[in-house]
Amino acid sequence: MKPYVIQSRIRNWDPWEVCPGREYDTLADARAAFEALPIKTGYRIAERYVQVRYKAVKEDAI
Repeated sequence: MKPYVIQSRIRNWDPWEVCPGREYDTLADARAAFEALPIKTGYRIAERYVQVRYKAVKEDAI
């Protein structure tokens, strides 16, 4: 997985989705691809990140 992507959505209430084939190694590459889009409305550059989550331990497992 590459760290930068271009995402799109049709309506403001729709979730952002990664555009197929729009993953980039550097922010400069992602910006260049974004600038090459004929219409920029409904598109954005996003950065991948890892989300840390925790789950409660069941008492009987301790």
